[in-house]
Amino acid sequence: MTTTTRTRTKVNVGQAVNTQTGLDTVSKGSVVVMGLVSATIGLWATACFIGAMITGGGPLQLAQSWFSAITGI
Repeated sequence: MTTTTRTRTKVNVGQAVNTQTGLDTVSKGSVVVMGLVSATIGLWATACFIGAMITGGGPLQLAQSWFSAITGI
């Protein structure tokens, strides 16, 4: 008696590699960088506003000076 065994092998040639993980890493890095830049700009604007209030003589004087600069009065 003779026994025959069949073996099937499947080969995928040219199959695309999953690059979603790499894109997720780049996206997370971009979000972190944009957040840091936004925070830096916000801190800088706050420091400038506080400096202007100190130099201008307080918040009311700053508002009055700003209004007169905008309207030209």
